[in-house]
Amino acid sequence: MSGYLRIEASLPRPAALELAARLEAARPLWDIDLTGEGLVFFLPWTAGSLDGELTVLEDGCRQVERIRGDLTVALTVTRAEEPDPPARPAFLGPWPLAGSRGEAGIALPPELRLSRARWAGESLLAGLVTAHLTPPPGAPATRGRPVLSLAAGWSPAPLAALSAGSGPVTALAEEEVTAARIRLLADYSGRSVKVETGPFSGRRSDWTGAFGLILVRLSPYLAARRLRTLARWLAPDGVILATGFAPGVQTAHLLRAAVRAGLALESSDLLEGWAAVRLGPGETGPELPPLTGSVVPTLFNWPGDDEQAEADEDSLMVEDGPEEDEAPEGFN
Repeated sequence: MSGYLRIEASLPRPAALELAARLEAARPLWDIDLTGEGLVFFLPWTAGSLDGELTVLEDGCRQVERIRGDLTVALTVTRAEEPDPPARPAFLGPWPLAGSRGEAGIALPPELRLSRARWAGESLLAGLVTAHLTPPPGAPATRGRPVLSLAAGWSPAPLAALSAGSGPVTALAEEEVTAARIRLLADYSGRSVKVETGPFSGRRSDWTGAFGLILVRLSPYLAARRLRTLARWLAPDGVILATGFAPGVQTAHLLRAAVRAGLALESSDLLEGWAAVRLGPGETGPELPPLTGSVVPTLFNWPGDDEQAEADEDSLMVEDGPEEDEAPEGFN
């Protein structure tokens, strides 16, 4: 059998954001869109793997129900021949999207499909990276420096970096699907992107201080867990641009992790209900205080995250210690 399952969940927006963040942390290739009634996404009907994917979905729903008290997640599952094609925007940040190669702007293959949420994130990154690489007269030069991209699935924002005059771009792909899509984007646009495949690992000593610019488009859970390592890979005067989260509690969750990693917030931006932040080297300090007066007082940690964070700090001093990006139990 082939095709897709269309998954819809009727939820208030705070709970939908929480569920989407958890699911995309467990399955980064899932492209989940937020609607006025909840969320929607598509699962490929792949023989032999669908049961496992549905188990991840059910576990995520149970976790959200548990932390929300009396909330019940109402799922609607239907068959679909292919995902609904979301409208492709005319621009990626400040860059027009070309209909074919050779036209002005950034050319993207017709098979590239992104939810509105991911289009917003990619456009935010493209805008921020272009502004960073085209500073006003008298500002320090930023072009020509190495760039690292960390995303899952399609991510055209690195093409904007290359178009704006960045140095060589390295994309870290943790899934073979992501690696293939990065190569396709690079080939189609006539650009060169180096693809590093394999699990995220903090033991790349050759990357210490290597990147003047790091782009991140991930679930806020994954982004927060990787910031300490990314801060080590960042040049002393470099910048991290991160998106994939909503303003408010999810942004606060990421900023708390940034403070722990020795990073400081330099600026932020919003687009269609989604946020992006610019982080630079700072001083390690206390966490931001928890939010109050909100429907969602905090973005809840994965089970075991507090213990893992303590182990991560210890492992930085031990070459063969546990990696700081270990997946939470039950989501390997």
